[in-house]
Amino acid sequence: MKKGFTLLELLAVIILIGFLLTIVVPSTIKILDSSIVNTMKIQEEEVENAAKIYLEDYCKTPIDSTKICTLNKSVTNGIVYYNGEVNLNILINNNYIERVSIRNVNCEGRVIITNSEPKAYLKCGDIYTTDGY
Repeated sequence: MKKGFTLLELLAVIILIGFLLTIVVPSTIKILDSSIVNTMKIQEEEVENAAKIYLEDYCKTPIDSTKICTLNKSVTNGIVYYNGEVNLNILINNNYIERVSIRNVNCEGRVIITNSEPKAYLKCGDIYTTDGY
């Protein structure tokens, strides 16, 4: 009766495991990377919503005289639009949103407001979601 494996059998198993790893590891890394980008996109939407509230509080209908709008105001066809940029830290410091972070790295960001529509751009360490940062 034979006990153990031959060298040829062991090499075959090692080669098979190596082949499987070359397929599984890259696809797993790809899934993890896409989940990080998806998380950042969701956070960008939250930042955009915070910017809409900021825009309402500071520009459209200020709550009190201490709220000063720093955006440019323009009127087209009787509609008032606001354009400019709001830094993520302004939204955080004014309690419109909590600190944004990915993998325990605090994100930097800005919100570009064009015709009163905010678009957020985040940079978390070396990860960007768009080219706008």
